[in-house]
Amino acid sequence: MENKFPEYIQRNLSKNKDYYSLDIMDNIMRCKQDDDYLGEVLIVNENLIWHSVHKYIGKPEVIIKNNCIDKDDILQLGRFGFIKSIKAFDVSRGVKFSSFAVTAIVREIRCFLRDSASIIRLTRTANELINKINRIEQELGYLPPISDLAELLNEDKEKITRAIQIGQSVKYLDEPIKAKDPHSSQMTLFDLIDDSEGVEQEVIDRVYVESLLSKVRHALSEKELRVLRHRIDGLNQSQTAVKENISQMSVSRIMKKVAKLLHEQVH
Repeated sequence: MENKFPEYIQRNLSKNKDYYSLDIMDNIMRCKQDDDYLGEVLIVNENLIWHSVHKYIGKPEVIIKNNCIDKDDILQLGRFGFIKSIKAFDVSRGVKFSSFAVTAIVREIRCFLRDSASIIRLTRTANELINKINRIEQELGYLPPISDLAELLNEDKEKITRAIQIGQSVKYLDEPIKAKDPHSSQMTLFDLIDDSEGVEQEVIDRVYVESLLSKVRHALSEKELRVLRHRIDGLNQSQTAVKENISQMSVSRIMKKVAKLLHEQVH
């Protein structure tokens, strides 16, 4: 079986098979101080991540299918948990590092899967299939039956069905939010957070709009909810201020609060 490690790592292992061993406390101490060495240790001990996933979370292929994430995403989360465990590990306590690390790795992945339950994270293949289906719908002016789509795209009907279900649920922050007044200017979810400083570019991701809004409602007062609803319904800042008999500055503060809450939900 061909060794999967880079040559420089293989050379170190050939000289000393315990060069990257996590049973040696001096190696863990070195990881805390030497980021390059930590990176090498991470590569050599990647099997610890997959062991943790298989034993305590499930088969990677099932996780990928059920959560619309890539295998690389799982690995990156596991690495993050691994690094956290290195930084937090107390070599003086006599605890085996692998047992300590498994907990951190599993927690990191489970937290991500839990927190991303309301966020759609499409794989590249799923995204491409959705785009193809959308193009066909735009060209024909209607969405053909699943059997016709499967034939046109040479894909399984099950994949087509799943792609359509996901695609219908996907919302973008730059999509218009439906307003009660058809003559009012259409507002997007991004408009709600665009005024807030510190909202990073990564927030512009596929999200369930209604799911996000429902998660911030509990943290808002009745007045703040009314302001939010006015803005979604298409009123601008000054119109909202008049409607609620408050200053435009108050409207701005409320929308920044909403922005912060939305930002926290996405991240």
